[in-house]
Amino acid sequence: MYKKNITHHITVIIACISLWAMSAGCLKSSDSLIRPSGSMESDKEHLLKILEKADSLSLFYQALQQTGYADMLATNRNFTLLVPGNKAMLAAGLSAAKMKQLPPDSLRKIVAGHMLPGAYDNNALEGLQITAFMPSMRMDTVLIPQQQFVINQAYLSIQKADQLYVNNDAVATNTPPVAAANGFIYPIGKVISFAPIDESKTLWDVIQTDPDLRMYRDAILLLDSIKKTDVYFDGTIFYDILSPPLDEDLLSARKTNPANGTINNRNIPVVFAPTNQAFYDAGFHTIDDLRRFAYRYPFGVESWANEDYTEVMFTYHFSSLDTLLAHNILTNGIGDGADRYPPRILYPDMLKGKINNGTFNKMTRLTAYSVSTYVKYPEDLQFSAANGIAYVQDRRQAAKIMIPKDTDPLKPVNNYNLDNGVLYKVGKLFYPFN
Repeated sequence: MYKKNITHHITVIIACISLWAMSAGCLKSSDSLIRPSGSMESDKEHLLKILEKADSLSLFYQALQQTGYADMLATNRNFTLLVPGNKAMLAAGLSAAKMKQLPPDSLRKIVAGHMLPGAYDNNALEGLQITAFMPSMRMDTVLIPQQQFVINQAYLSIQKADQLYVNNDAVATNTPPVAAANGFIYPIGKVISFAPIDESKTLWDVIQTDPDLRMYRDAILLLDSIKKTDVYFDGTIFYDILSPPLDEDLLSARKTNPANGTINNRNIPVVFAPTNQAFYDAGFHTIDDLRRFAYRYPFGVESWANEDYTEVMFTYHFSSLDTLLAHNILTNGIGDGADRYPPRILYPDMLKGKINNGTFNKMTRLTAYSVSTYVKYPEDLQFSAANGIAYVQDRRQAAKIMIPKDTDPLKPVNNYNLDNGVLYKVGKLFYPFN
């Protein structure tokens, strides 16, 4: 089986390249960014006064007093507080006695990591289409190798789906948020003590090293080797305008440069990585099975042009392996101007169901200055949820594929939130395809 994609006239293509790069890759702020709530209710008590009266939150109140943040909350400045209950504080080793023994800076970082500048009510969180990465009051000193120390503001990822998620971890309690004169208090069931993203690894690092993804790794390398051949796409036609994107390059390109701390403004792929068993169940047991599948039909590019090259048409015949794997990497090119944390689809986003909008669930591989050739599908990926578990379909009539959910984001087994993207293991291929 092969897929066809016929381009428009080349004059239209070239005219649209820069326009797409400037507009289609940008997201309106109202679609992504969380907005602070409107004017606060002046008849409410201030945040500090409410916390002082809340017996179940007394340990965090003590931490506020001990670190000096209490005075800040008594002002008219607006804050959103994610307040661990006493049980959560004790579980994290933060008893009243232990907190008095901690170095002041260590306790200040813990407290500040639960404070967000600005007032965000429940409606603001429930209205999020996709997880918001929000700056907290915490500041961390980071050493850039062979250079100097820099101070970075710590971020939290927040989404309200079936419950409240912070840094991709379910932290909700049965206690509803409390409105104050200068902000909101969200009682939570855990102390936040980790970064929202593991910036030490890339998607390719996980795919390379996880034994359960060996078949997926081999399939990617085989497909990339096919894409590099002249038979697959003729790279001499309009130079590099018609270059096929290589998956290994995409999955290994870092978002954050650990050597100098700079941020690369790249798309954030979402990978639905099929396990070895997913390949076995579809009849692919070895690399030879994949190779026979890749070459089962002829592939390549056919071109036509009139005499003065004002009209050009291409027909692409994709390898069946390309058609099999392309839908497993979702790259939609969406950005909101947030270079450090551009939008990425986390597990609560799939549960919430607001990403089935033809934008977040659409796969594109177009880059700023070239038209990259990739398999087009008649339908976008569709996400749904049941009993706190997310499912994905490559087309509406297809069977739903379960996306396993990890219980502890600090110990990922199936869900990885990494430097350059997000990876979810899945137990089935998007196969057979039409």
